[in-house]
Order: sequence, then structure tokens, then C-alpha cells
Amino acid sequence: ELAMKLEHERDLDGAGVAFGLDFQDKRRRASLSVSEVDTDEEGAALPPYEDFDVFASRIEERRLDPYLMFDGDRGSLQWEAGLRYEMTDADIHHDGNTYRQDYGLLLPSAHLRWAMSDADRLSLSLARSLRRPNFNHLDPTLLEGEFGDNDFIGNPLLAPETANGIDLGFEHRIGARGIIGVNVFYRDVSDLIELVNTGEPSDEAIGDYEDDVEEFLDDNPGADENSPGYPEFDPDSFVYTAANVGDGEVYGIEFDVSMPLTAFGLENTGVFANASWLDSRVDDAIGERRFNDQARYVYNLGFIHSFDEAGVSFGASYRKQGAAESRVLAEEVRTEYGADLEAFVEKRFGEKLVLRLTGSNLLDASKDEFFDKFDTLADQIDRDYDEYELETERSGRVWQLMLRYAF
Repeated sequence: ELAMKLEHERDLDGAGVAFGLDFQDKRRRASLSVSEVDTDEEGAALPPYEDFDVFASRIEERRLDPYLMFDGDRGSLQWEAGLRYEMTDADIHHDGNTYRQDYGLLLPSAHLRWAMSDADRLSLSLARSLRRPNFNHLDPTLLEGEFGDNDFIGNPLLAPETANGIDLGFEHRIGARGIIGVNVFYRDVSDLIELVNTGEPSDEAIGDYEDDVEEFLDDNPGADENSPGYPEFDPDSFVYTAANVGDGEVYGIEFDVSMPLTAFGLENTGVFANASWLDSRVDDAIGERRFNDQARYVYNLGFIHSFDEAGVSFGASYRKQGAAESRVLAEEVRTEYGADLEAFVEKRFGEKLVLRLTGSNLLDASKDEFFDKFDTLADQIDRDYDEYELETERSGRVWQLMLRYAF
């Protein structure tokens, strides 16, 4: 990765002006060698790996982004406005084929901050933003078993995701070190990037079916596809890819507070809390839904207390997020997360030595996934289930003891 930046700033009639040029060159080479071996004898050693299939890819992305920005203030008002034009030129080489992407997008932005008083501030931001596909989503190499038994293949024609957004925030200072704030936001998203099911069976599903057919023919010599009991191809794993699923919108509210408990005589105790609630909408082949894998809410709260004379501090934080849902072709997943509790105690020896004990996942939280699976899109619409599955995962508590020395 190579990056260079050229910028010039100057004053113009009481306003600051900055203009410049950003350049970035990213390149990645990848090679995947695959060999499959098997034996018909149960428990026998596998033969050596040979006859590798080699898949090579190369991605080159060049960006040139000129920009112009103005900023200034008038009394209690501070403002900033700018334009940025991002030009991207990308080449994806794979298996003798070359895919080219060439696009340019104008990204305007404007920000206003109003100091309503010494303790209160109101902010307003409007901006257009760009989210480029990551290289993993662009690489068209087939990765078997990337998501469980499901395969994944990148999409070299994936377009960037853009969003027009507005944020409105309010902050209030509490004493010398406390602050409370609330922010509401809205994003109008175009060309939303998500993982989708192509409907093509995975390599695992094809292999299992071929084994079933081979076993059936061994047990029934002379049988064919029209023979009673001949295996039916009913894949339960598929090939996924990244795609632009359409346009959508996301909006929500964020709340933050952080302050010492000085008013209660606990100057060395600080508390903090933050919470976010968000919702979204996008249409797919079945109808309206939320963005895939987006939690409806998340909140975190905790405290830190210090004994300055003893050089000891301790604290804890509690985090919880709401359920997330995902809907793709032939499968719907609801994921629920348990709460996470983390605590620490720290002892300082002089100015350079610190001993810290941290405990994570103290509630032994679980991750629960509920799968609704269907054979076809029509069955999914009609709620004609193929199977229902529940998966639960636990990772256990984690303790970490760390000794840190500064020199």
C-alpha cells in the first residue's frame, strides 16, 4: 500500500481554506492451492496430497481524491463545508480474466457547531459518504467451507455503497469533567452491500450427493435415475457471494454520559453509559426487512474507582446488545447474544510499574442462533419449512494478568 498527500492551507477574508490531493495505491496477490484425497478403507491413512489445483488472483486499486474545504467561525457559531471528488480505478485479475472498475463520486459535506452557552453545544452535520467493497468481496476465487458448510465466491463487479446522511447532536457539560450527549442520525443508502445466497449448491452438498448416488448404485446394480429410491438432490448448503442488494435507509439515536460522582462525595468514582437504538429498511425478493445482521440496540454502562494514595483502581462494565436478523435465499437466521460483564483491578508501583488483573465474559454469555431453512424461494414465501435448527455457543470466562513497565 502506497499513500501520498498534498495539502495547502491559507486564510481568505476571515475564513480558512484548504485544498489538496490524496493518492493511494493498493495491491494484493493471492494464491490458493487445493488438493483433495480420500480412501475407501475406514481408518486407513490418507494418500499423499498431489495434483493441486492452483487459483491465483491479483487486485490493484488506485485512488486519486482532490478536495476543497472552507471553515470559519462567527461568534458562537463554527462552520465547515467542503467537497471531495473520489476517483477509483481497480483491476481484478483471476484465472486469465480481468475485471475493471472505474468510477468517480462527488462527496459534499457541511458541519455546523453552535455554542449555545458555556455548557451547551448543538451540532448539525450533512454529508455524502462512500463505502468501497473490501478486497475479500471482490476476489472471485471460490472458497469452500468459508461459512460453515457454505462456500463463498467474491464478486469483481461489486459497486461501491453510498449514503446521504444527516446528524443532529446536543452536548451538555456537567462540572469540569462530566458530559452528557444525545445524537440522532439518518442515512439514505444506495447500492447496499450484503452477503447473499446465489442458490448454487456448495461443494460439500455436491460431494454428499455424489456419495449417496455411488452408494445406491453399489447396492442396486443396474439401477438408474428412474429407479425407485434413487437419491434426490436436496442441498442444505450453498454458495454465497457479496452483492448490491438495493437501496435502503437506516436511522437511530445515540446517548452518552460520562461524569464523576462529585455531587455524592465520590470524586474518585467515575461512571459512564452509552446506548444506541437503530432501525433500517431495505426490500428483497420477499419484501421489506431490516439490514442483515444489524442489532436493534446496544448499550454499555460501568464505573471506575481510584484510591490515589494506595495506587489502586478497579472498575467494571456491562454490555448488552439486541437480537440481529438475517434473511437470504432459502435461509433466515435470528441471532441472540448474552450480556457481557468485564471487571478489572489495577495496582501501580511507583510511576513505571503497573500490575493489572482483568476478567472478561464473567457471565459466561452464550450466542444463540435460530435457523429457518427452506428448499426454494417459493417455499420461503409460503413458510413451507425444510428444517429448523438451533445452535448455541459458549466460550467461557477469561482471566488475564498483565505486568506493564514503562521505560
